[in-house]
Amino acid sequence: MKPTAVLDIGSSKVVCLYGSIAEREGILVNGVGVASCESYLDGEWIDKQGLHDAIIDVIQKAEQEANVRIREVAMTVPTSFSRVILSDITISFGDRPRIVEESDIETLISSAQKKVEWPVGMHLINSTPVFFLVDGVSSVESPIETETEEISALISHIFVKNEFVETIQDILDDINVEFSMFIGSMHGEALMLIPEQERVRPAVLIDVGYRQTDICVIEGTAITALSSIPVGGYQFASDLSFGLDVTRESAEQAKRRFVFSLDYGDKTEILRTESESKRVANSTIAYIIEARASELADLIREELERMDVNLTARPVIYLSGGGILMMRGSLEFLKKKLGLPIKRDMPWTPRLSSPNYCSAFGALYFALRFKQPSSDSAKAADEGKPSLLNILKNFFTK
Repeated sequence: MKPTAVLDIGSSKVVCLYGSIAEREGILVNGVGVASCESYLDGEWIDKQGLHDAIIDVIQKAEQEANVRIREVAMTVPTSFSRVILSDITISFGDRPRIVEESDIETLISSAQKKVEWPVGMHLINSTPVFFLVDGVSSVESPIETETEEISALISHIFVKNEFVETIQDILDDINVEFSMFIGSMHGEALMLIPEQERVRPAVLIDVGYRQTDICVIEGTAITALSSIPVGGYQFASDLSFGLDVTRESAEQAKRRFVFSLDYGDKTEILRTESESKRVANSTIAYIIEARASELADLIREELERMDVNLTARPVIYLSGGGILMMRGSLEFLKKKLGLPIKRDMPWTPRLSSPNYCSAFGALYFALRFKQPSSDSAKAADEGKPSLLNILKNFFTK
């Protein structure tokens, strides 16, 4: 199958992956480009020129490694630039029941798009059914070939800020590259990391990045809630740098060496200041980092409650991102602080096998999935039954 390129904009880096479907539904990455970039914070650009240079750099690196000319990319949209809105819709077939067809699902979704109130200054990127309601029965499965008088659905609409689209478009125009589709960064991650059977009821993905923590709730294939917290790995290093009066680089290295819940005793380590080096007690480093991690756990729990996640039902929660997962013992620390079961399941990859690349791989997984039907979709096609996946392709827009 034809390879696909994805461009992932993170809060501290830009990644371009060029790959295709391998055997057994694996992903073969032919080209990679990675560049550091302080790109955005809380939905605002930090350095547009730096972003411009980083995007061009990573696309060219991926092209050189794969020995191809990339002419279009699937683009991830950070949570900070996104908004999700849910809407109910019903269409009736009249007095007599009839068989639901593919065109009816398309009409249902397009009618929901016309009904929903679009946020000012935002562009619709996709609409996905959360569930269908037929004769009083709710299901995430498509009701195609079901006989009924009417069908209803809850539809999830994801919007992106026009400013984001315009900024990226201007950059890509400089190198004659076009968009193929927009992908919510958390959407691709959630579909890749959380097994389908665990998304039957709402599941949660928490991505702790460098400058912020993103949270999404997913049900079936649809995102039903999105949120961001302005705390990430950067704040851990910043606290150490300020509290210990050492350089940011030295604080970052100390953060990466740190192990949660480890009894350091009287051990010390040497950290660099602006003018010299100083000896610092590991217990002091632990105090600063664990205080910030506890605050992050409190903020996550508060945000989950604000998003109406029923924590007493102990929902499936997955953790990704490089802001904290790359610190040893962090998963267990957050489990204890949140009092919730949390999983980490980054698929193994021969390259970039690290949780801080989950978003990029999730986008590639998503883009390739929408180019090649799954085995279930292929089976349905053989039987003459169109899959919901193929129908939804029309509703993932540029």
